[in-house]
Amino acid sequence: MIELRPGLRVRYKPVAADDWLEGELVRSSPNGEEWLVKNRLGKFWLSLDRIRLGDEEGTPRH
Repeated sequence: MIELRPGLRVRYKPVAADDWLEGELVRSSPNGEEWLVKNRLGKFWLSLDRIRLGDEEGTPRH
């Protein structure tokens, strides 16, 4: 299991998209089940199952 922390660069898959995007973790939700991720498009709350480190298997690099 990876240790998530604010400032960590990650890849994530939004609910309404098929492509992986890059962003930066801002903070965890109070229950620890979601993270606030920011990128050039804004800030989004994402479930842990949609967040991956950039070098993890299954997250293609473009």
